[in-house]
Amino acid sequence: LMKSIIALVLSSQVAAHMNMEIPAPRNYKGNPYVQNIDYDIDAPITIGQFPCKNVAPLASTATVQAGSNFQVTLAGGAPHNGGNCEFSVSYDQKTWVVLKTVLGNCMVPQLVYDVPIPSNAPNGKVSFSWSWVNRSGNREFYQNCADITIAGGQDGGSFTGPQMVVANIGSYPTIEE
Repeated sequence: LMKSIIALVLSSQVAAHMNMEIPAPRNYKGNPYVQNIDYDIDAPITIGQFPCKNVAPLASTATVQAGSNFQVTLAGGAPHNGGNCEFSVSYDQKTWVVLKTVLGNCMVPQLVYDVPIPSNAPNGKVSFSWSWVNRSGNREFYQNCADITIAGGQDGGSFTGPQMVVANIGSYPTIEE
């Protein structure tokens, strides 16, 4: 029996990919506002699931201050030798502005990142995205979205910056190993 339990635990860790844990993504088991838990939160997404796995925004799970760093925690068991991660925000779920990029070694060796929230970010509820293009294995694209509120920034206005890189799904470019 013990050998079966150990084999089950090890196989589940191998099958697991990666996901954002904090802030709690939409439909994540750790999100207090979730109604339908996504048991595949750590799976790659398809073009039909972009953006945010087609999950509508929920109540905000965190308030962050403009001009400060926001700590994001990732979790899972298969970082595929790292890869490229981006942390982005969107006020309309169409335009994604990148706040932080980690090239090549995302999740190797760390799973916690400080993401800067610009002092000129408009106040209000935003969609916060963690996206990842894995370094090795199948060419995949991962994305989790959480709902957060930005405070202490500017009232109204717009926010611009580098756009999120989307790859390995649909007609978007493929990033090779």
